[in-house]
Amino acid sequence: MKWFNDLSDDEKKYIENHPDPSHMIKYLKQGLNFHKSVLRGYEDYVSEDIEINKNEEKAKKNKKTNKRI
Repeated sequence: MKWFNDLSDDEKKYIENHPDPSHMIKYLKQGLNFHKSVLRGYEDYVSEDIEINKNEEKAKKNKKTNKRI
């Protein structure tokens, strides 16, 4: 994998030790440098987490409403 081979040893270690590097790998494969990939990957992760939390809150409200029907 060219995108991985082009990384420094420290960057490779970071990815290997990360619990879920999929967000940053997506951007590395698109040709972004390591720093920008980490930043964009983090933004994706946070956006997804916010969306999940919103949906969980909606689901909890729906569950309460459905019990009353």
